[in-house]
Amino acid sequence: MPPESPSAVLFDMDGTLLDSEPLWLIAEINTMQAMGCDWDQNDQEHCLGGPVARVVAYMRSKLSTHTADQFDSTWVEAYLMAQVLEQYGRGDIPWMPGARDLVASARSLNLPLALVTNSSRSIVESAHRGIIADLGYDPFGVLVVGDEVGKPKPHPEPFQTAATRLGATPSDCLAVEDSPTGVLAAIAAGCHVIAIEHLAPLAELAAASRIKSLAGHSFESLWKLATTN
Repeated sequence: MPPESPSAVLFDMDGTLLDSEPLWLIAEINTMQAMGCDWDQNDQEHCLGGPVARVVAYMRSKLSTHTADQFDSTWVEAYLMAQVLEQYGRGDIPWMPGARDLVASARSLNLPLALVTNSSRSIVESAHRGIIADLGYDPFGVLVVGDEVGKPKPHPEPFQTAATRLGATPSDCLAVEDSPTGVLAAIAAGCHVIAIEHLAPLAELAAASRIKSLAGHSFESLWKLATTN
């Protein structure tokens, strides 16, 4: 039996807490255009949740053999990350619906939060500064980022690492995700999982409880959904 409330909540960042997926789409389009190739929302959905190495490999798979020889993985990753950082630096990134109120409510509940993302430290720091500036404090006890773990999502390591650093066990944690990659990682880690189904279809991931938005939800309602699935 799970406890009556989570010991900690482990949040994905892009598309879960922050409405940053449109910024990634712009960066991805710009990167592919620099290599003379197209990119659309279907491509973005295919790559949703990363990790970056998988996105880069998919990008290069769309190139002709001649073009792929001109742009190796190192170049593509560096160009893409520069484009993402440029987009992140253009202004405050909006919260996803309901995310700000939910995160802010954790303080009065003394509920530990972690940010668990496949994005790199440089990208996360840019977004993290905006979150701190908006709330007036840092809501996260732990940041687990994609370029600082041995195996990124869909491997369970990021969620296992976050739970351990917060002094919790994954089976007592609530994980909130929006991509198949992230949901699979959280399930494999043993977390109770809420999947926000707004870009990628998640119907096949039966071990997660699916919602359309965090709006109107509390940690209590999310935990109840996740533990009664």
